Amino acid sequence: MTDRPAPPASARLLRNRYRLLLRLGSGGMGDVWLAADQVLGRQVAIKELVVADDGESLSVRRERALREARAAAGVEHPNVVEIYDVFEERGRPWIVMAYVRGRSLRALMDEGKVEERDLAKIGVRVLGALNAAHRADVLHRDVKPANILISEAGRVVLVDFGIAHMSGQSTLTSRNGFIGTVDFMAPERIRGHALGPASDMWSLGVTFYWALEGYSPFGRGDALLTMRAILDEDPPKPVRPGPLADAVARLLDKDPGRRMTGHELNLVLRSVIGGAARSRPRPGGPAVPPAGHAAARPSSPPPSTPPASGPPPSGPPPSGPPSASEPSPSDPPSGRPAAPSPARPVTPPVARQRPSSPAPAAPPVASGAAARYAAMAPETAGGLLAEAEPRFAAGVLLALPGAKAAAVLGAVPPKATAGMLTAMAHSPREAAAVLRLLAPAHAGRAVDYLDRSAAAALTGRLRPGEAARILAHAGPKTGAAVLDALAVNSVLISLVEAMAERSARRAGRVLAYVPPAKVATLLTSLPDELSRTLLDALDPSARERVRRHLGR
Repeated sequence: MTDRPAPPASARLLRNRYRLLLRLGSGGMGDVWLAADQVLGRQVAIKELVVADDGESLSVRRERALREARAAAGVEHPNVVEIYDVFEERGRPWIVMAYVRGRSLRALMDEGKVEERDLAKIGVRVLGALNAAHRADVLHRDVKPANILISEAGRVVLVDFGIAHMSGQSTLTSRNGFIGTVDFMAPERIRGHALGPASDMWSLGVTFYWALEGYSPFGRGDALLTMRAILDEDPPKPVRPGPLADAVARLLDKDPGRRMTGHELNLVLRSVIGGAARSRPRPGGPAVPPAGHAAARPSSPPPSTPPASGPPPSGPPPSGPPSASEPSPSDPPSGRPAAPSPARPVTPPVARQRPSSPAPAAPPVASGAAARYAAMAPETAGGLLAEAEPRFAAGVLLALPGAKAAAVLGAVPPKATAGMLTAMAHSPREAAAVLRLLAPAHAGRAVDYLDRSAAAALTGRLRPGEAARILAHAGPKTGAAVLDALAVNSVLISLVEAMAERSARRAGRVLAYVPPAKVATLLTSLPDELSRTLLDALDPSARERVRRHLGR
C-alpha cells in the first residue's frame, strides 16, 4: 500500500496535544505516526484507525473501535505496549501508545539470527503478555513477528492488540482485499468460527515455526492457496527438531480444543531457556522452504510497520531474566518436560481471584511432577503454579518439603499465595506449617485475601506469637474476623495477649471491628491491667459500646 500524504500543517496537531512528526508505517488498518506529546514532553506512537465499511452505520463502527481500544488499554503487563490515550478526531479513532525504539522479531528473522534459546526467551515474554490479555478477556488477533518488538534495552513488547477487530476487520476481506498476513490466521478464523485464546496460540505457533525453520509453514505465495493449506495440510516436518519444535506441532493442531495451552507452553519455553544452548546455524540467511512453499515472505502484503520503529539495537535478542511479572528461569528442570496433558480451555486461574470457600481436596501429584517443581528455582516454580489450576498447584505444594513450598509461595504475589493456601485448606496442618515458614509481611498480606473461616483455621493452628506476627501485617478487619471466628478460650486469650505485647494500639484497632459483646467477654477474661490497656486503646465509639456490655 502506498503511503498517504502527510496532513497539512494546520491539521498536524491532534487534540491540542499530539503533534505528528513522522509516519512510521502504513497498512490496511491505518497509519502509525511518531508524535510529540506537548503536555508531557515525550515522544509517543499514534495509530490512526481506518474503520472498515461493513454495512453498519459509521457511528456504530466508531463506537465499537473506541470500545475495543479501551478494552485493550486495560491490559497491564510489562510486555504489553502501554496505551496512553484513546480519542476520536477527524472522524476516526486514534490510539496513543508508548514509542518503543528498537526493531521487530521480523527484522531479526530476516537476518537469520534467531536461535532456539533466544526465541524461547522472547517467547516466554510474549506468552506472558498474551496470558495477561486473555485473563482480561482481550484477544490479540494478530500475533506475528512484526508485532513483537525488542527495544534497545532488550525489553520485549507485544503491540497492536485487537487492532483488526477494532477496525471492524473481523472477516478476512474488505473492499481493499485481504487484511493482515494470512499466514498467521488460525483455521477457525478462516472458517468464520468464534475465536478464543487458542486462536492467538496458533498464531504464536506459526511465528515460532517461521523463526526456527526460516519460512512460513503454510505460505503458498497466494492468499487463497495459503488459507487452503492452513485448513487442510499439516506443517512440514521441522528440519531442526527439539522441545520447542515439538511444542510448535501441538500449537498448530487444527482443533482449538486440542491445541497446547499457555501453561503447557510456559513449561516448555522455560525448559529450553534453562537447557544447554543448541546451535542452529542458518548459512547465508533464511532456509529454503520445501517445494510448494513460498519463500520466507508473507503471501499477502507485508505487515505495516508497528508503532515502534527506530535505530536497531546492538547485540542479540534479550538474554536477561524475564520481567518482574514473569519468574526468572534461573534453575529450570533438567531434560525435556513431561508429556503434556490434554488441552483445556484457558480460564482465569482461581488463584488470581479472592477465594470464597475452601477448595475440594487436591488430586495426588505424580512424584515426577513434584520432583520437577522441586528442582526449579522458587521464582520459576511459583510463576508456573500461579498460572496453574489451583487444585493442581495445591497438590504440588503438599508434595514438596515444607521449606521449599514456603519459598515457592513467597515468590508469588500474596493474592496468588492465598489462592494456593485456600486450595490446601483440606490439609490445614500442612497448610499452616507452610504459612508459618513464610515471611510475616508476605503471610499477612496473603491472609488478607483468605476468607474468614480459612484465615481462622490456619492462624488458629499457629502458636500465638506466630499468629500475632502475621496478623500485624494484615488489615485490622482481617484480624478482627480471625478473632471473631475463634471461641473465647485459652487460644483466643493467648493470641490477643501476644497481639497486645507487640502493639496495644494496633490490638485496639483490631478489636474495634470485633462485636462489642465478644470484646467485653474477652476483656473480662484478661488480666485487669491488660484489660484496661486494651479498653483505652479502642476508639471512643467502640469503647463506649464495649462499656455498655461491661455494665460500666
